[in-house]
Amino acid sequence: MRTRVLILAILAWPLASAGWLIAQSGKPPAAVGPSTAPASAPAPPPEAEPPAPTTGPAVPKAPRPTKRVPYPQCVTAECHASVKQYDVLHGPVNVNACNACHTLTSAEKHTFVLARGKTETCTFCHKQKTAGAPFIHKPVRDGECLPCHNPHGAANKRFLRGSSMKELCRKCHKKVYEDKRHVHGPVAAGACGSCHQAHVAMLPYRLVAQGRDLCLGCHAEMKKQMLQAKYTHKAVQAECVQCHDAHASDYPMQTKQPPVTLCMEKCHKEVRDAVTGAPHKHSVVLKDLACLHCHTAHGGDLAKLMRTLPVKACMKCHDKKIDVPNGEPIAAVPEVLAPKLIKHGPIRTGNCGGCHAVHGAQVDHLLTKPYPDTFYEPFEVDKYALCFDCHNKALALMPASRAVTGFRNGEQNLHYVHINKARQGRSCRACHSTHASGNPMHVQEAVPYGNWQLPINFTSTQTGGKCASGCHRELAYDRNDPIDLKTNVARARAEAGTPAGKSPATPTTAPSTRPATSADTGVWLKDLLKPTTAPARVKAFESPLPEAEWMRSPTGPTTGPAPKKAKE
Repeated sequence: MRTRVLILAILAWPLASAGWLIAQSGKPPAAVGPSTAPASAPAPPPEAEPPAPTTGPAVPKAPRPTKRVPYPQCVTAECHASVKQYDVLHGPVNVNACNACHTLTSAEKHTFVLARGKTETCTFCHKQKTAGAPFIHKPVRDGECLPCHNPHGAANKRFLRGSSMKELCRKCHKKVYEDKRHVHGPVAAGACGSCHQAHVAMLPYRLVAQGRDLCLGCHAEMKKQMLQAKYTHKAVQAECVQCHDAHASDYPMQTKQPPVTLCMEKCHKEVRDAVTGAPHKHSVVLKDLACLHCHTAHGGDLAKLMRTLPVKACMKCHDKKIDVPNGEPIAAVPEVLAPKLIKHGPIRTGNCGGCHAVHGAQVDHLLTKPYPDTFYEPFEVDKYALCFDCHNKALALMPASRAVTGFRNGEQNLHYVHINKARQGRSCRACHSTHASGNPMHVQEAVPYGNWQLPINFTSTQTGGKCASGCHRELAYDRNDPIDLKTNVARARAEAGTPAGKSPATPTTAPSTRPATSADTGVWLKDLLKPTTAPARVKAFESPLPEAEWMRSPTGPTTGPAPKKAKE
């Protein structure tokens, strides 16, 4: 016979005494508390008992007795054998005090009724304080103990039916987690009691603690993170169940909806409107983890709940080419992370959002404002709105100045000469790198021109520089001592054997996609040599922010002395 639980036998002694008193007096003591059923009410049919394990041949069942049987003889191999076939026995069963719960009504027919009403049969010993409790489990309120508890014994000390709490609770609460892809750990393990009181409680849903205190009782690491976080999501300061289902859901981390719906439909409607109304959408914002690709849902040390610095978040994807279905591939920008290259101002501070609308944009390439993506572009100020957010627009509007740019020959503004044209103005891309380069002013070694990488061949000096690009012959400039460009051009033509007054022939080695014809070059040189009168001085564009420390620090930029302003 299996080992009995001694402590239950000791605790059951009062029951055995009560049974003895009942047997001596022939009637049960008065019931405690209000009755919900008459004393003679038949016991509800118990849940089918599991078959008793056998170790040998089956023992034939004895015929029904026709006379009174002493209670210690109720359970034998031939009668009621399954009543004691449990690892843990109920106290009265363990001491053979069957009359603690059952009363014989007919010895000849061997029939019994419960000694008290169905509720009082249990509460006579198991006092359950329900008075004043605002939240009572329905079976307890209805006096239905037996759907959950076996009155004779079980495999556990609470005499719960089923093989586990999960199986027991599932009988009523099946819809809580069935057919869901992601199940909360306690639910999957059947540990319903880790969150809920089984009988009565002072909190809704009979929870053992209130609000997020219940969740953080287990999620200790999250609690620590929230205490240390510099920035906390407002939703976390309220209830976890605003976003999470406590039991199960079809989404990772038991969120109630997919991230893009959960974040945008309920709270961040301004982002939703920006994304859905944008003709140019950022694909990661709308698929898979959506917002969680870049943001942490709970809290962290970076503003806007960024998982990492913005530039590093972007470079998780943009360090390699991205193929776009039915569209042009998005080029990789590995130069952003190249430690030896000089970064453009926003990149220096680790802020791609300085130029890009990271959720969705009205402008191609997710730019916040217009910026030409062509080599040639008829000049209009609005077409360069993105650049002029930071750079002084006077560098493209003033033919002459000593203040607005360092790219000048004396006072002649060479930015104006290149850009400000009604037909074939050179866009910023014709010379400059957008993200980073080896040159302080981001002049590139070569730029795309169709299938040709057009060389720039720029060399800087202390007071100016020179350029021998695919657009024109070598030309130099000097801020302090203006170079006579007409003399230089004449010398260059003489060296090439071109008669004065004629434009040089297009080199035969240049590809057919060369950006300008000889006639166009002649027009450009004519504009370049045109005398100008400098208008009033304009405050020079100041150099970008100090070099950021983000490439060396995971937490963000640090302060430091600004580098000396480089000159072209």
